[in-house]
Amino acid sequence: MSDNINLMTQKIESKFNEIENEIFYGSLFSQWRGSFEVKKVYLKKENDDIKCDLDIRLKNWPGGVSIKVYKHKALAVLPYVKDQQVCKDHLTTQPSPCKYWKDAFYFSNMIDLDQDRYVLLEGNGMTDEDADICLSKLKTHIEEINEILATD
Repeated sequence: MSDNINLMTQKIESKFNEIENEIFYGSLFSQWRGSFEVKKVYLKKENDDIKCDLDIRLKNWPGGVSIKVYKHKALAVLPYVKDQQVCKDHLTTQPSPCKYWKDAFYFSNMIDLDQDRYVLLEGNGMTDEDADICLSKLKTHIEEINEILATD
């Protein structure tokens, strides 16, 4: 890998580590402290297609319900579940397949998440401000999922 790609990869991984650190220790998520499960996957490639995924969930949510903060080509945040029946059991809308995510459905009553999930279409340009937007979207989705589950 070139030095430029290595630097870009380190920068993005550092931003994702900061997001994860905020989830576990920051004030924005303090009301759920101790309730998070986070699965982290970083894939390094020879080109500039840096892939970082954080699958975040609260332990009390139904199995498979998570929020993905990811940087593949784009940087985005989306609430999802792989089980269509879970959508039918909890959502007021019809299950909506996640665009570009095989066998996944949005776990949200929000519309147009195919577009609204994006923070940055060219994720390699990720900044501190973009990381803050990811955190804000993450909190919004956590609150919505908790509201959905509370009304069941």
